[in-house]
Amino acid sequence: LSKLYRCTHTSVFESLAQECLAACIDSLRSAALQIVERSSLLDSQLFLIKHLLILREQIAPFDVSFTVSEVSLDFTNLKIAASDLISNKSRILSLSSNNSLLEFLINGAPQLNKRVLDSKKDVDVNLKEACTDFITTAATLLSSPIYAFLAQLDSTTTMEQFRNVVSETNQRISNKLPGVKKLMGLYLANRETEAILFRPIRAQILAQFGVIRGHIDKLDDEDRFIINCPSTEQLTLTLAY
Repeated sequence: LSKLYRCTHTSVFESLAQECLAACIDSLRSAALQIVERSSLLDSQLFLIKHLLILREQIAPFDVSFTVSEVSLDFTNLKIAASDLISNKSRILSLSSNNSLLEFLINGAPQLNKRVLDSKKDVDVNLKEACTDFITTAATLLSSPIYAFLAQLDSTTTMEQFRNVVSETNQRISNKLPGVKKLMGLYLANRETEAILFRPIRAQILAQFGVIRGHIDKLDDEDRFIINCPSTEQLTLTLAY
């Protein structure tokens, strides 16, 4: 595209760019699916995020709209009208408004469909979707015990169960967080980008702990001391990036 940008007409370049970007996005998504099978879901999502960011950066210098109008004909009505005409042969010569040939001519015209393809917007949409998927996957990986616990929480939940889930989640964060950060650094290799992407992951984990802390605060002082649920400030430090 860089070579074609200055030597083709804008409308021609926009059409070519739209096709190229669509092909690139399809290729990246296909590769990401293969990575899931060979490695992990986090690897797949980070791979997709990385290369969509690269793609967006590469098309940024082009001063074009990346928007193409696509026109097509829909022959659905024609098929239906032809079927009705064949089914009602006896009314072809009818002199009334029920003349099947007249109905065929009126209802059988193909429809003109027009849609606008915005390849630059498609890159942004796919990037946002990939980021959202990664954030959900990473947050669930780091705090899955709390997610499962809150789904089953009821009035019979004991102090010991609260203590176990808090302890298990703290241990899981300690074990899994370094690996998540390492993968993010490997794929994104940009501290600022990594921090921006990790921020909503931290927010989701803090929110989950906030919900469980709300239930723990209803217990007596001794039980809260035994459960030892970390404060928001402690968790924020643990999840710092």
